[in-house]
Amino acid sequence: MTAVGPPPVHFRDRQEDDLGQLVAIARRVRSADRYPAYLPDNDFQRFLTEPEPRAAWVAVEDRRIVGHVALNDETSHGATAVVRDAGITEPVGYIARLLVDPSVRRTGIGRDLLAHALAAAIADGLVPVLDVVADARKAISLYESTGWVRIGSADLALPDGTSITEHVYRGPGPA
Repeated sequence: MTAVGPPPVHFRDRQEDDLGQLVAIARRVRSADRYPAYLPDNDFQRFLTEPEPRAAWVAVEDRRIVGHVALNDETSHGATAVVRDAGITEPVGYIARLLVDPSVRRTGIGRDLLAHALAAAIADGLVPVLDVVADARKAISLYESTGWVRIGSADLALPDGTSITEHVYRGPGPA
């Protein structure tokens, strides 16, 4: 008897024609989690593509995109200041835009996407860093359970006059 389970998930580089599916996933994630916390003009495509990532990957299950993660060369000024204040002088890779479709949550896809981006940052000789809004408890739990260490926090003033607090984490791996 053959075991029946979910189809295997694989990762591949994000392609331009993936953006339609990714925008739909980002909308569902925002509805479920209020992430991203700040989204001018509800422009999900700009959220996924700016800043232009060093690399971006999608998780694919049975020909359907179910997740996304990017590795960026930049992030918010507040997070960048926390990195500097933590004494990190080596080049940094910012892991960003981690999204998992709510329909496949709790299957390990988020953890695997995070590990994939972490390995890519380390392979490129970068210190892996990420920032997350302070009230994103589920995301923070994932990061901390996989060995990420908080190196500081920053308040980020938004163009609409509001502000958010973001925590900044350094990834596990070579020091």
